[in-house]
Amino acid sequence: MSLRGLVTTVTDAESRFLENVPTEISEVVDWYRDRQSRTAASQVMSDFAGKFLGAMYLDGAVVPETLSASAPEILALLMLQYQASPQSPGAWLNLGFALRRIALYRTQDSEQLNRKRLQSALQAFDHSLQLDPDNSGMKIRAWTGKSFTYHQLRLYEEELQCCRQALEADRSDPQLWLLYGFALKSAGREDEAVSTMNDAYEAYVRAGKPESLRAVFADVQSGSSGPCRQRMA
Repeated sequence: MSLRGLVTTVTDAESRFLENVPTEISEVVDWYRDRQSRTAASQVMSDFAGKFLGAMYLDGAVVPETLSASAPEILALLMLQYQASPQSPGAWLNLGFALRRIALYRTQDSEQLNRKRLQSALQAFDHSLQLDPDNSGMKIRAWTGKSFTYHQLRLYEEELQCCRQALEADRSDPQLWLLYGFALKSAGREDEAVSTMNDAYEAYVRAGKPESLRAVFADVQSGSSGPCRQRMA
């Protein structure tokens, strides 16, 4: 599947969601839009796009498996997807993950600017939830994305509420129990967090102790925060 077939032409005017993106992102978007004279992406652009996409994928971004394109093309697609397909919950979900990741790595920017990015990320996740409230998988990703974003804003009670919403959508997922436990700890509810870790381990056992989670529970048992928290920081 070609990238061009997935994205329609967008207006030249920057939308408010893309107003505060850093140079690295805007260069990728501008490069993709300039189809007539586009040259091959530089190695620096490709390396940046690949790392950024990897972080978004870790968070829960939805990337079409059949997409055949370079990392800069895919990143541009995900950044512009909400403009091309404004009724797609996945498009808004991806935008939310992108904006929250931008705020995470642009530590040299002002707190005010990063807060604007995070508020925009929350709006994008809300759009995703509103567009398809009955899609359990999409809903879990959106609530999880909101929990990550609230953690960055140091709004731990809001983070906890989002984790609870995600968990209610699938109480059999040990990763969601872990996320909920870490949110409880962030909110200062240490005793509840310990109890939730037991629930997480029980869900892990019921799931057949998947190999991908063994290191996570080893970290939990040793007292470290584990990969779920690494997705937030």
